[in-house]
Order: sequence, then structure tokens, then C-alpha cells
Amino acid sequence: MRPLLLLVVLLLSACSKPALVAPAATAPRLGADWFAWRAETLGVSADEARARDAALPAVIEPAELPPAVRAEAAAIWAGQCALCHGVDGTPVERPGLPTARAWGTTGARMGFTFGGDKMRAGVFRSIAEGKGTAMPAWGSTLAREQIAALVVHIESL
Repeated sequence: MRPLLLLVVLLLSACSKPALVAPAATAPRLGADWFAWRAETLGVSADEARARDAALPAVIEPAELPPAVRAEAAAIWAGQCALCHGVDGTPVERPGLPTARAWGTTGARMGFTFGGDKMRAGVFRSIAEGKGTAMPAWGSTLAREQIAALVVHIESL
């Protein structure tokens, strides 16, 4: 009976939208660690990696993000963002704190679909600068490429 259950689970998981999930033991790289890692993956110096990152636009097409960078974004989401926004974008209610905005709702989907790059740039700005409420600003902690990858991750929820 167990092999049949395993087969059903595997078949069902194959039918769902693929998700980028970093292994639980993987902590995302932040700050200098990010730039050292990114410099190594790009074959450049850390200063060159910083300069490259500073020149990146807010909106990066998913195909332009290497799988390792997208996995880093998934780890950031799981370790930080999901505390308020939920693993799948369903907000987590926390006593005494405002409920986070729900990603994956019709409004957000329509915004990504119909608002396109303008919507993506707005989400990038919200992550980088915060919302003026409980949403912290991540622009001094995360690289531009990490934030852009988070926008791609959010869109996939």
C-alpha cells in the first residue's frame, strides 16, 4: 500500500507548479557574503560584483536569473518574508500586528499580469524601502539582484 501512496504523491507533485525551494539547512547569503559568493559565481572581484549589482534594474526577467539566485530568493522568502506573508503568500495573522498583504490574490495576480514591469518595480520598491508600517526596508540588507529575485519568487506564488 505504501508504494501506491508514494506514487500518488509523486504524481500529484508533478502536476503542481514547480517551486524553487532551498534546502532547509541553507541560509541565504546577505551583505558581504552575498557579494563574495556572487563574485565567485560570476568570476569577478567583489567590487565588480557590487558595481554590477548597483547597475541592475529593479525588474529582471526570470530567465535572466540563475537558478542559484532564485533559490537564494526562495530561502529569503522562507526565512524572513513567510513569517508575515506566509509560505504560499497567505498572510499570517499575528496578535497586535497588522496582517500582511496577501500575494497570489486576484489583485496581485492581475497587477503582475496587467501591470507588468510597473507592478514589479513597485513590489521591488516596497521590499527595498518598506511600506511605512510593519514592513521593514530590506534595501540595506539585500542586494538589488536578491530583491529582484524575490519579486520573481512572489510572482510565482
